[in-house]
Amino acid sequence: MRSRKRSFDVYSLSAIDLFASAMGAFIIMTIIMMPDYQNKVRSQGDLAVLEEFAGKTKAQLDESEAGLADILKALQAAQARHRELEAQEDVISSELAALNAKLQAPRDQPPPPPPVEELVEEEQTQSNKVSFRFLGLKTKKMRILFLIDMNGYLAQHQALVRDTVMRALDSLQSGYEFSLLGFQELDSGPKYYRWPEGNGMAKVSKSSRSQAKRFLNGLAKNFRGASSVLWGFEQAFSSKADAIIFLSDGLPNPQYNDSLSPSRLVRTLTLANNKNKEIHTITVGDYFKYQGTVEFMEALARANSGGFLALAE
Repeated sequence: MRSRKRSFDVYSLSAIDLFASAMGAFIIMTIIMMPDYQNKVRSQGDLAVLEEFAGKTKAQLDESEAGLADILKALQAAQARHRELEAQEDVISSELAALNAKLQAPRDQPPPPPPVEELVEEEQTQSNKVSFRFLGLKTKKMRILFLIDMNGYLAQHQALVRDTVMRALDSLQSGYEFSLLGFQELDSGPKYYRWPEGNGMAKVSKSSRSQAKRFLNGLAKNFRGASSVLWGFEQAFSSKADAIIFLSDGLPNPQYNDSLSPSRLVRTLTLANNKNKEIHTITVGDYFKYQGTVEFMEALARANSGGFLALAE
């Protein structure tokens, strides 16, 4: 009996259909998920770029802050250098002014001889008053304040200052009133010496002259510091005096007078003199060495209806 041949099929139609369906499902799922995958990849790439950019930005910010700190330090150093240069300029200007004055002194005429002190009674006026005259200065005011600059430079001329005021006191006649006001600028601030105390005035008499002269003798050892002319006149303008006789070396330091130059200081004092007090000026010391001393004192007197006088040792 002949045996039958058997044939074996590896895959049946059902199996092939199953595999085909699975492959189709995989393809479909891959197609559906592909955009999400691409977006995720792109997002990760963008995030890396952003992180890199943020790192660079932070580094630049740190560099900018460091640069700003360097700029501030450089600015502070420049400001300090500017202040140093301004101080050097002031010193050089002062030295040049002194040098110019020394060069000018030989060309100037020698100081005039001191005028003879006189006490002249003028013709009687309707008010029956006489004028006060002293070394060429003249006023009809009856209340007089002697304003004395007591800066350190005048220490070498304090005897001349004292004697000048004493001679002026001897020239005052009965009926006049007077007072004395010394001023200076110390490290602690302005300092004033008054006689009589307060803003009062003393009537001329033998007793008042003696007391005033004792007060002047007591000032001899107190000439020091700088000259605060602006503050000295502030006190003088508040007094009861109608005329001010100002004794000084005539070199006001702008540092102690609101940084005002001599010409601006004259204008400021003239504007502050709202009660129109007469201001007479006496330059004491080596005035012929420094041209500015005469200019300041003469301009101040001329602007305030006063006279000018220069006295040397």
